[in-house]
Amino acid sequence: MDTQNMNSKEIFTRHEYYDHLIKSGKTKSKHSYDYALRKDVSSGKVFHLGRDKYISCDSKPIYSYSYSQEACKIAELLTTEFYNLSFRIFEVTQLNSFVNHLYSHNTIFLSVENDIIDYVFDSIKTNYPGKVLLKPKADEYFRYLVDDLIVINRLPSESPKGTELFWHTRLEKILVDISVDKLLSKILSPSEYNTIFTDAFNRYSLDRSTMFRYANRKGAGKKYKDILNEYVPSVLEEI
Repeated sequence: MDTQNMNSKEIFTRHEYYDHLIKSGKTKSKHSYDYALRKDVSSGKVFHLGRDKYISCDSKPIYSYSYSQEACKIAELLTTEFYNLSFRIFEVTQLNSFVNHLYSHNTIFLSVENDIIDYVFDSIKTNYPGKVLLKPKADEYFRYLVDDLIVINRLPSESPKGTELFWHTRLEKILVDISVDKLLSKILSPSEYNTIFTDAFNRYSLDRSTMFRYANRKGAGKKYKDILNEYVPSVLEEI
């Protein structure tokens, strides 16, 4: 479907999408409307922001990031050694496109299923001796910090999968994690939060449902909403 003439309004509902289809003469049945919407969402033409809220991807792009060679090597190692392992990789340098003070040293955060985390730790430690920490506290992290340090932690259930590869970390997850994760909140300067949240919501299409579902799964739904209310209160008005 051509959603270009819907861009002036940016956010639209399912009913508005249906009206647009009827006026364009492309469909008349609810079944074909539902199919068209699902097809546009799956193809990336339309992005699902949250409950009954959509946006044309001509308006805002979906966040993407080119992972470092080291991160890709780790992903390849895990997919080779552990069949059907669910994991995500986040790099501190991903934040450089949002922060004022750039991170010159990278840390690779590897989140894996809790029941296999010890096996993954042993494997990564063997391949990267002296550069791996398992669920460290902040003081331990800063004590052993080196470039491309690998931090392994637990992957919460229902963590959103990447839009390109499953192990990529979506921006929705990043925003929640830097807000409520004890270690990440110590790594990131409080002065950077306003810029990060403002830029993230202004520049990219973000799935509100995915974001809040993940925050609730971490038991931090209220805390995350409080942070949004401080930096981007208009987001809460949309839900």
